[in-house]
Amino acid sequence: MKKLIVVLFAVCLGISSFAQDKPKKVSTKIKEVTVFLSGAQVSETGETSLSSGANTIIFENLTADMNPQTIQLKGEGDFTILSVVHQLNYLSGQEKTKDVLAIEDSIEKLQTKLAYQQAMQTVFTQEEVILLANKAIGGQDAGIKPTDLKEAMEYFRTRLIDIKTNQLDIAAKIQKLSTRIETLSNQLATLNAKQGQPTSEVVVSISADAATTAKFTLSYLVANAGWVPTYDLRAVDVNSPIELAYKGNVYQTTGRDWNNVKLTLCTGNPTQSGAKPVLNPWYLTFNYGYGYGNGGVVYDAVVVAESKPARAYDKEESDENFKSKTGADYTVVSENQTNIEFQISIPYTVPCDGKKYTVEVQKNSLPAIFEYYCAPKIDNDAFLVARVTGWEQYNIIPGEMNLFFEGTYVGKSYIDTRYTKDTLDFSLGRDKSISVTREKMKDLSSTKFLGANTKVTYTYEINVKNKKKQAISIVIEDQVPVTTDKDIEVETIDVSGGMADKDTGKVVWKFTLKAAESKKMTLGYSVKYPKDKNINL
Repeated sequence: MKKLIVVLFAVCLGISSFAQDKPKKVSTKIKEVTVFLSGAQVSETGETSLSSGANTIIFENLTADMNPQTIQLKGEGDFTILSVVHQLNYLSGQEKTKDVLAIEDSIEKLQTKLAYQQAMQTVFTQEEVILLANKAIGGQDAGIKPTDLKEAMEYFRTRLIDIKTNQLDIAAKIQKLSTRIETLSNQLATLNAKQGQPTSEVVVSISADAATTAKFTLSYLVANAGWVPTYDLRAVDVNSPIELAYKGNVYQTTGRDWNNVKLTLCTGNPTQSGAKPVLNPWYLTFNYGYGYGNGGVVYDAVVVAESKPARAYDKEESDENFKSKTGADYTVVSENQTNIEFQISIPYTVPCDGKKYTVEVQKNSLPAIFEYYCAPKIDNDAFLVARVTGWEQYNIIPGEMNLFFEGTYVGKSYIDTRYTKDTLDFSLGRDKSISVTREKMKDLSSTKFLGANTKVTYTYEINVKNKKKQAISIVIEDQVPVTTDKDIEVETIDVSGGMADKDTGKVVWKFTLKAAESKKMTLGYSVKYPKDKNINL
């Protein structure tokens, strides 16, 4: 009897031990996401009960895109986290989800309805065949009474109309059902393609002194996400400050939707190396090239290569300004040691479809100086320019910009703060009410031959007229050529009081024109060069 009790106790102890060792699956929900310029940190929360002793829990159905090296796990409760292990689950993706089952059920029901309609179409088609096959009235020798003929014709007409009407109605239903089945089938194919993908799991070993409830926060980094900064610059008129809206286009293809999450946009990029560069000695060596020209003479040369970065701009238009609140009204901007964060207090949803979802994070009014600009050598139109200072305090990083003036979209620009000075210039479009002409003065332009040289003289008259009802400030730019060849001599003859830069050849006139006022400037220069050579003028 005692042996039996010991055996039963051992069995019960084994069952209890097995029950404790069996992993407990924990579902989590995404609560917070910090999106970097490339990549994102996702934070999920979950809750489960722990038994006394050793526990193994599994956080399941996580994105396979996570970086295992960035996993962080925090817990709340009286327990100790012993280990955290990441693994991929290739079997979970084979189980049909609720969405897949629902679509399959809908397709099955629609196919049943489609089969019924196709059967009814066959019935009416056969009835039409039989009706038309028996349209002969009376025998070959016997005649038919007019009343009988009329009655028979009415029957045939009524029945044929009924058959054709039903056939058209059924054809429309078949078309509608077929289209719906095709749409659902495409959606099912998309879901099945996603379903075959593996999922991540995080296996955690825990030790608890007593049974307790545990709360967890799991965070990790994913690569297939990011945000692109964009800006909307709006000017109401030339007498008001401009409004700069700072936006972020957020995208992600991590395999899971971010539904109603607390969103933070960060200007950092964790995918870039954080190690400081090491500048090693730069040793120059001769490049020995072997050629067969010039009698086999070998030339020694030091080769220095220079590379320049290339930029590509992808720009989009923006919607009109709305009076309703935006994310900027709920955003807190914090500046860390190495980056800037825009913390948005209202929840956002970003589906896993790779599309860009716009989040407005900041809106500021900036003082601006408005003036007109024209370079008549290139374009005779005058452009309204807004010159903005003090932009450094608004955490602007390089990005595309949409320009609006007086409520109208006028074009695009690009802010590249890496190369921008303390003033940003934005063109707000052409203004046809300012007339600018640049004409060559033939009587003051000539070509002369002086011994072994040719001397060419050019004189241009620039005429600016303000046809607006108010005074304007305008900048006119032109240029004279510059040379680095000692055989070419350039002489500036007349710039009508303009500011001339000897190094660049640029000539600038800046002045104010009253309403209906005009101003003329003269630009003259000469170029002397050997007459046996040609230059582009």
